[in-house]
Amino acid sequence: MNSPRPVLVVGASGYVGSRVARGLAADGVPVLAAARHELPERVTVQAGVIAVRAPEVSALPDAVRAACARAGSPLPGAVVASIGGWRKGAALLDLEPSRWSATLASHLTAHLDAARALAPLLEPGDPYVVLNGAASREAMAGSGAISVTGAGLAMLVQVLRLESTGPRFHELVIDHAVAGDDRNQDPAQTRSPAQVVRALGELLDDPGAPAVRHV
Repeated sequence: MNSPRPVLVVGASGYVGSRVARGLAADGVPVLAAARHELPERVTVQAGVIAVRAPEVSALPDAVRAACARAGSPLPGAVVASIGGWRKGAALLDLEPSRWSATLASHLTAHLDAARALAPLLEPGDPYVVLNGAASREAMAGSGAISVTGAGLAMLVQVLRLESTGPRFHELVIDHAVAGDDRNQDPAQTRSPAQVVRALGELLDDPGAPAVRHV
């Protein structure tokens, strides 16, 4: 990324988010690594990473401002939302209603809440990139709730992009399992964290980037 303003990575304690934070920092991009829980040491020891802890999304803007002030850093010039994740479980018709509601909250509503809270931190034209997965385009048995919320997330980003008068919204779709995640069961193909970070960097740097990019 060409700007010295940091990239705010939301969900930096997760498998993909932590690797995105590390990869961007390794490329010389200053990173604000935000999470509800304690960040893994592999993220916090990386040079150029500023940790941001916020137990709720509503507290994140103030936590970001405070972290930037302590570090003498400008406010973020981009947001990367790595929220939700992937898992397998019961078939949709066997899924407990509470689990369905929890997945809607954690994989879809959480993205809207994050965009609502963080878009005001960005300047017009700054990038806001949402990470999505293959289940959003391909129905997967045992991951029905993830497929449904992923498809909804794709539409959410499109609507945010159309309505935005500030940041430019993008969706980065990781079309295959991310290598090294032991939750994956014999994936036919994988994408390395480096491939994800490279595609993400191209989105962040290009004001004319497409609304949706696949990697």
